[in-house]
Amino acid sequence: MNVDEILRRVGEFGMYQKMIYLLLNLIGVTHGFRMLIAVFMLYTPKHRCSIPTYPNDTYKIQSQEHADLVARFIPNKTDDHDLGPYDLCHVYSGAGARNATVGCDRWVYDKSMFVNTAVMEFDAVCDDALLSSHSQMSQMGGFLFGVLFFGAIGDKFGRKVAIYLAVVVYLAGGLGLSWSPLIGYGFFVFLRFVNGACSAGAYTAACVLSVEMVGPNKRLWVGVLIHLTFGVGGMVLDLIGYFQRDWFFINIYGTAPVALALSFWWIIPESPRWLAKQGRVKEAEAILRKVAKFNGKTFPDCLLADPAPPPAGPASQRDNTRLVNQGPAKTANDDRGSLTTASQKDTVVKEKTESDAGVTNGVSSRAVYKNVHNQGILREFLRMFTYRVLLVRNVVQFINWFAVSMAYYGLSFTANQLQAGGLFTNFLLSMCMDVLANVLVLLLLDRWGRRLLHALSMLLGGAGCLLGVLTTMVAPSGLQWLTVVVAMVGKMGASAGFTLIYIYSSELCPTTVRSAGMGTASAFARLGSILASYVQQWSIQMTGDFGHALPLLVFGAFSLTAGMLTFLLPETLHKDLPDTVHDALVFGKDPKMDEHIDPVKTVETFSMGEDVHVEMETFKTPTRL
Repeated sequence: MNVDEILRRVGEFGMYQKMIYLLLNLIGVTHGFRMLIAVFMLYTPKHRCSIPTYPNDTYKIQSQEHADLVARFIPNKTDDHDLGPYDLCHVYSGAGARNATVGCDRWVYDKSMFVNTAVMEFDAVCDDALLSSHSQMSQMGGFLFGVLFFGAIGDKFGRKVAIYLAVVVYLAGGLGLSWSPLIGYGFFVFLRFVNGACSAGAYTAACVLSVEMVGPNKRLWVGVLIHLTFGVGGMVLDLIGYFQRDWFFINIYGTAPVALALSFWWIIPESPRWLAKQGRVKEAEAILRKVAKFNGKTFPDCLLADPAPPPAGPASQRDNTRLVNQGPAKTANDDRGSLTTASQKDTVVKEKTESDAGVTNGVSSRAVYKNVHNQGILREFLRMFTYRVLLVRNVVQFINWFAVSMAYYGLSFTANQLQAGGLFTNFLLSMCMDVLANVLVLLLLDRWGRRLLHALSMLLGGAGCLLGVLTTMVAPSGLQWLTVVVAMVGKMGASAGFTLIYIYSSELCPTTVRSAGMGTASAFARLGSILASYVQQWSIQMTGDFGHALPLLVFGAFSLTAGMLTFLLPETLHKDLPDTVHDALVFGKDPKMDEHIDPVKTVETFSMGEDVHVEMETFKTPTRL
């Protein structure tokens, strides 16, 4: 079944797909909410130690007597932090001991911004200030786990199953997070991991299903536009936070809409492309007929039949050879002698058995093929790091994933640390930059190309952050709004870079190892986002203007470095994308340089039993740097 051709006939992005796409976008909105909720949930307010002899102490001065007690027991701040006029972590050891201080274990918080945050619940300040960053690390770790775990579920059991399994667990974990302080910090961190995993798993599966439901000419639009929902989710979070200043209810209000997705079970279909690949052709056909009917098109019955298989001769006359991950028979340069046939580009597996029945000693040829196929994928992935040209490309991509994720989440988390504007205004501006960046990517991607546009996005983001360092350190207080402007420019560059790196990396990775390559890249992105939360926390603990400038300095330096390294990567616009590692080796090179490069054949033999042996032939091409 040729699903792409059928979609061209019944509507590549008709009314039916638009309805499904709109419903799936709800998952994208809730994912944006979940990934950015730390901005409000882990907000650190002004605070000081609680007065030892005053059980009803509050941060707000209640009376003159209260003010006198504060002056007697609480030292004034000795450094230039922004968390109030008091020493954050010490009290005088006695009412008259003005020189001796001791650490405290109870705090009172300024509730003018938020009535309650998780930082207040767990007293994540002073020596325990990194608890908030640890919980953020847990959520990002869950994100990585969820992408891999639910990705495997989606490949094995279907995209729809992966979405709804993640949604059900996410709904329980998300709502439970609000009550987690009753059990303890460990449970809070655990649920943040679960929520990160389920939110990422549902969002990733929804993205895949969205792309697989539309025709080839609409995939780019669908793939980019669904990233807009992340920014919309941030805007919804900002609106909820503005009107509800308790993290308990912010979390509930942002999680509850996920329950709506449960009512879509009978509306959202399984991916017809996945069903066809699984051999469930009748189910795929039924969904495609529904698409045609809803879109007002005639279903092309003539496209259901698969091409007739070649005639099979006697078993003794057949060449028992299988091609693993076979790419197109036509190569990028058909007149280059040894590079013209697909069999020389791909891994060739030959099964030699003493019986032509296909089963020897209880081991079927299909099982043998599957085992060797899996070994071939792993071997192909490892080969991506054995050639210098591919190693350089991979390292450059990983640096870009790390840098863009750190800058994106870091600039979102530090919205309150900019020296002008308020938390809600700056965060809303940040989300607007997110939406604007994705629109610009959609308009310019096929005009400027992947490499140039991504490099410019990263350079723009880095330049905006570094200019923010200058305005923070040099500009007078009346011009600190410039810091917000250049930081928003940096956020727009990071947002565009994040969308582009997904597209660019997926096109650079060979088809045979694309899932493994994107999974590895996602791991580096999570490392970047984890580091961003620690950079933000360190900046809070630092004093003076440098504390405000530190995040911008770190994010800008990494973004500029990643942007300049991007020019080492080949352009993929209007190019036949690589299917195998061999294709990736010659991809992006000057064809004249490769005229005399012949693949080197290597043969390895695997024993699968007493009478079953497998030979794996591979063709490696020497690299030219």
